[in-house]
Amino acid sequence: MKTNAPPNVTERNADRLLTFREVNEVLGFNCKTSHTARNLAKRGQITAVHINERTVRFTESSVRNLVSGAIDPVAADPKGGKAR
Repeated sequence: MKTNAPPNVTERNADRLLTFREVNEVLGFNCKTSHTARNLAKRGQITAVHINERTVRFTESSVRNLVSGAIDPVAADPKGGKAR
């Protein structure tokens, strides 16, 4: 018997959560720390999701927006570039 229950979150178009290493890989940075991803999130360039007090993940869509140019790359410079 089939029900008309709504799909659960995993069946919807839920945004995948990335680790800082995955963020660095997508952005092409050769960093081994979470500082770059955390700084981008702090500046509002990518979206951070706090799993607990030590674990942070980043939404794949926000990282892809940064890569695609939807976000000013100068403002997202991990070396401390200033927002225009």
